[in-house]
Amino acid sequence: MKSVLTKSTGKSGFARQRGFSLVELMIAGVLGLILIAGVIQLFLGSNQNYTLQGQMSSIQEDGRFALMFLEDQIQQASWSDDFLVVPKPVQIATSLDGDSDSVTIAYKAAVNGLDNRDCNAAVVADGNIVNRFFVLDDDLMCLGNGSPVAQPLLANVEKFQVLYGVETDGGCPDGVVNSYMDRTAVVAANLQDFILSVRIALLLTSEENVLPQSKVASFQVLDQPFDSPSDRLARRLFQQTIFLPNAVYATVGNPQAVIDCMANM
Repeated sequence: MKSVLTKSTGKSGFARQRGFSLVELMIAGVLGLILIAGVIQLFLGSNQNYTLQGQMSSIQEDGRFALMFLEDQIQQASWSDDFLVVPKPVQIATSLDGDSDSVTIAYKAAVNGLDNRDCNAAVVADGNIVNRFFVLDDDLMCLGNGSPVAQPLLANVEKFQVLYGVETDGGCPDGVVNSYMDRTAVVAANLQDFILSVRIALLLTSEENVLPQSKVASFQVLDQPFDSPSDRLARRLFQQTIFLPNAVYATVGNPQAVIDCMANM
């Protein structure tokens, strides 16, 4: 039987192991740091994208809510359950911040404890509802005549602008909007009683700094150009035109009378 001979490299009979050199350790450390930095960068990028998407979803939800709420309120302008008492649909004034617009609508609701509530759910005893929407300290506010205290409806509102669609046909109104004007032009032309639609625009911002770097964003908020401050806030513009069917009916009245009027012009 043959014996297996092993070659000893030392007195103990075990082979000596050669360790890593300092250069190899440094290279391994640098590669490890590069790998860790890449993982961290990927995590930060994913987290930033997640935050941005969350903030944009929140802005989208807030904008949709604001448009639906304002549409529901503004469309009731000039409604009356009493045909002998038809309130003026829209009152014009600036917002309390002196920059954004405001819009005030009026209608007469049935006095039943349910329909005769203002935009803040306060009961108006006689049913003559007057709701004013404006911006204060970046909040969209509503002040109803059922309560002396305005309540916030929406936060992070940077701009709120309003244009009024007016009937300018004079003696023979046909219930068709001829022009959109700002509040100053409407008052100057004495067309407050001929407002048939309202065009609104809301510029909303995110709650947090979510953009990767500061930048200036430009918007056309209806008739007002606007350049944002240089910051990292996300912004989105919402616009909608809201027709006032009750105001159209109050303006036109009997369609046959309009036809006769136009025929005699």
